Amino acid sequence: MKPLLIVTFLIINFGLISAQSSISAGLLTVSTHPFSDQNLILHQNTLDNKGFVTLEPGLILFYDRYLINKLSFRATTAVMNDRFNLLSGYSQLLLKYKLFKYFKHSLYIGIGSAVFYDTNKTSIDNFVNEDNYKIVDNTMYKIGWLSGMVEYNYYLSKKVDLAITLNHTHSRSAALSFGVRVDIPDPNGKGCDCPSFR
Repeated sequence: MKPLLIVTFLIINFGLISAQSSISAGLLTVSTHPFSDQNLILHQNTLDNKGFVTLEPGLILFYDRYLINKLSFRATTAVMNDRFNLLSGYSQLLLKYKLFKYFKHSLYIGIGSAVFYDTNKTSIDNFVNEDNYKIVDNTMYKIGWLSGMVEYNYYLSKKVDLAITLNHTHSRSAALSFGVRVDIPDPNGKGCDCPSFR
């Protein structure tokens, strides 16, 4: 874990002297759990008759530090009312790459790692720890060494975009979020805050 923290520190500090950054905030909405099996019957707030699709409302925050024109470092954290009606969340570090930009439309993908954490669910009748979370007191957690996201941005103004993101919110689940992204001025006066830079 220490090497990951060192790399993160170096990336952030490199970014602080090289380019601009942005922050985003969004609302988590619908989640899908295509690999769930044994706990489907326990899912709450389901939107289908089997429990594969659920409503998991929550808040998600992103911080992007641009490294070069199409590549940025992203840190994400989120908290939600999960499919068991309990508190869950995750934190994620990844590299985000712009696949393309056309007029006001941009599409990004990101690859990195994440830590998923849930309220301890072992007291729920018939619950099965099918994702092999580790348990410490009232918390379940799991490190996902391979995590990712897909994001669509729609340009609203010089510094603001609408952001629709597919997020890796649980070990084997994904959730859709809707929010806005706001560019932060570069304190060094470097970089560019124009749409072509993003």
